[in-house]
Amino acid sequence: MTLSSPLGPVALGLLAALVTLLSAMAGEPLVAVALPIAIALGAAVVVRPEAGMLVLILISYLDGLSDMVFRASPVSGFKIFTALTFLSILLNAHRMRGHLRDAFRSPIAQLTLVFLMVWALAILFADSRSVAIDWGTRLFTIALLVFLVLMTIRTERLVTWGIWALALASAMSGLVLILDVMLNTTLVSTTEAATTARTSGGFDRSSGASQANPTTAATMLLTGTIIALVHALESPRYRGWFALAAAIGTLAVILSFARSAALVYGIIAVAIAVRYGRSRYFGPAFVLGIIGVIAMLPFIPEQYWSRLGTIFGGGGDWTLGRRLTYNLIGIELLWQHPILGIGPGNFFEDFTDPEYRYLPGRTLAGRQLHNMYLSVAVEYGLLGFGIFAGLIVTAFRLCGAVARSPAAVGLGALAVSLRFGMAAYFLTCLFLPNEYNKYTWLLPALCGALYIVNMRQQAALNFQADDRIDDLFPHGKQSG
Repeated sequence: MTLSSPLGPVALGLLAALVTLLSAMAGEPLVAVALPIAIALGAAVVVRPEAGMLVLILISYLDGLSDMVFRASPVSGFKIFTALTFLSILLNAHRMRGHLRDAFRSPIAQLTLVFLMVWALAILFADSRSVAIDWGTRLFTIALLVFLVLMTIRTERLVTWGIWALALASAMSGLVLILDVMLNTTLVSTTEAATTARTSGGFDRSSGASQANPTTAATMLLTGTIIALVHALESPRYRGWFALAAAIGTLAVILSFARSAALVYGIIAVAIAVRYGRSRYFGPAFVLGIIGVIAMLPFIPEQYWSRLGTIFGGGGDWTLGRRLTYNLIGIELLWQHPILGIGPGNFFEDFTDPEYRYLPGRTLAGRQLHNMYLSVAVEYGLLGFGIFAGLIVTAFRLCGAVARSPAAVGLGALAVSLRFGMAAYFLTCLFLPNEYNKYTWLLPALCGALYIVNMRQQAALNFQADDRIDDLFPHGKQSG
């Protein structure tokens, strides 16, 4: 019996009912409601791999919600859906073989594969191989997202849903974050990184529906918020919903108390103003934006402005000094190991070397280098950094190509909004060690998928145009 047989849905329904009953009897009402839905999604993933990929895009950020559903499981929901999606790709490879060829020919896939080769060499020649294996394995499993996205997102509808999922995730997490702040509680997040961070003024911060620390969570929140904002400007399709998502995300970015996200939001806002400044709608939109900002002011805690004032030191939060220390140590380590670096995760260990004990802001505990680009260069060498930078630059180029020559109006809007969202994300990476963040790999992969879909549709349009010419001139083109 398979899921496609008449008895398949019946068996699945009975299984879901049994799970609901057992969960309710165990006193887990949330699990009783959510787990049958997860089972149904899992079944759908086995049949349709793209369903699994869309779930993975959502829970790349909303892992707090995922962990609530899979609380009793020894394996995270992300790993479960990753395995199911790979299984589904294998089961459906015969009907997807044409797309799979296009996926592996994508420059995004090829650059990721070459980076993973350097990744293996960096582990082999690492200062501490055991540390490199531990951290490197983590990066490898996250980088697999690139291949999953490229292999499963193969139509305009799917790439639309995939990019929209980033905006939806930000809106959902933004709502949770706002509620956390208003109720002075933590509704979803459970990890130490997400629940122990505080501002310099003692104000409790929230990660929303994410398990990452509040600053990293704010980076992902900002990305989806910018995508929603630009999509609302670029396309009339669901404009009201995207504007609402952008408003929720904007307030949540402020209430996240993430200084890097606030700074980058300002930079991107200027870029958006430059792009749309000549539009006849810019004036009314600008006025509405000012009104929206004024309306948000009563909800912004007083500590927020003090928090922004600590960017350049003072208030007991010497952030700039600490960041300079990270970078100075990183530059010295890169000078010592320029080709393949010191190996994944080794900066965390080398940071505590007594040689650096006199540098300001250094702690006795290990720390990651809070600059993704320098961090990759230090741990994977200039060779790894060159490939990694090439991956990001190529992603922007592919998005730009789609924006300049979209096969459909909707694809052009997606390309512009995704490009602005990526600009926001990769700017914040100047202040964070985001190479282990799923969005670092997910965003270029979506660019690659968008480019493949656009090229395929352009080819189809050209083919249809040739057919129309043949119909008009069945015996060949007539001479003038």
